[in-house]
Amino acid sequence: MMLFIFLTLPFFAFCTSDDFSRVKRQARQNNLVPYHGKWPHGVVNYYFDNSTFVGAISDYNMEASVIRGMELISSHTCIQFSRQPSKHMMKIGTVKGQCRAAIGRIYQPSQEFTFSSSCYTAGSAAHELIHALGFYHAHQRLDRDLYLKFNLQEWRMENSFQKQQYKKYGDQLLLVPYDYGSVMQYHDTDEEYLPRDPKYFRTMGSEIVSFYDYYMINVNYECSCDDDDWLECENLGYRNPASCDECVCPYGFGGKDCSQRAEPGETLEALDAWRNTTVTLDAGYTKLLDGRKYRQNDYSYHYLWITAPTNKTIEVEIHNFNDVNCEHGCKSGGVEVKTHEDPRMTSPRTCCMNETEIYRSRNNPTIVMFFNLEGLDEYNLSYRFTD
Repeated sequence: MMLFIFLTLPFFAFCTSDDFSRVKRQARQNNLVPYHGKWPHGVVNYYFDNSTFVGAISDYNMEASVIRGMELISSHTCIQFSRQPSKHMMKIGTVKGQCRAAIGRIYQPSQEFTFSSSCYTAGSAAHELIHALGFYHAHQRLDRDLYLKFNLQEWRMENSFQKQQYKKYGDQLLLVPYDYGSVMQYHDTDEEYLPRDPKYFRTMGSEIVSFYDYYMINVNYECSCDDDDWLECENLGYRNPASCDECVCPYGFGGKDCSQRAEPGETLEALDAWRNTTVTLDAGYTKLLDGRKYRQNDYSYHYLWITAPTNKTIEVEIHNFNDVNCEHGCKSGGVEVKTHEDPRMTSPRTCCMNETEIYRSRNNPTIVMFFNLEGLDEYNLSYRFTD
């Protein structure tokens, strides 16, 4: 199995569009001293630059999004984010339309982390934070050509900035498999690259931090628990270095040891004839200070476990989406039927009715994951088992 992680030289990763997932930038900062990229002891000291960030908070409460992104990482890894003063601090500010972070820790008294309302969500913040921890974009992996089809026009590659955009950096160590659902993987609307497996077209550009995103951080920072602890994790989970009395579980599995269904959810028994069910998932809205409604900064989830007799194939068909946005990355919400044999990998996601199919899975139970960022979504689906 090919495994993956990024070890870096000094660069900046840029996202400078009103659509966070639209632009995928990484540019070299030539005046930096080379460094190894890790934060000592896995502690990232930071502060909010009140001269720029306060005004942004009044519009979108972006501080809450950044804090939530930190919580997602720190609750699944040994990384700690601290506001304690230190000789080296990460300054968090905002520049309109820009989201960017230095790749790894740099040898300067203060390094910049820029976050704006064009990013907003906790997943977008986690993306930039993972850059700050020392990781490149997924489309710049050394093995990317096995998973992406590139259609680069010559005029684009004449621009030095575009060369940085598509460059495969050699200073990488591969420690986790390529995952189209990584929060570090972007979609591309110009067809400059497409997934070799077209089923993953909507999956690319996700704002959900994947299982392997957390895992690569833990491997790089050598996060672990004491060997003499009693807990054994099931379903390919592993002990959580943030809280060693519980496991980090693949999406859809829960309980301390990953042996149970993740909550909230329900378990359904498939028969050899189609059965129907409806799932509603209400994420609600967050209210801005001016009274407007806006999407939440993190997802609500609902999980189905569909069971069947041993050695049967489970089929799932989604008939209707109500109030689900069809978009790249299914950022506002969607559904993932976990058909991949490795539960740690992201399976194809969809949020578009004209792109649905009958999903077939040998996994028992087969997990169906619904996720939503705003308002009330409703799904009608059927399921059964076959030989």
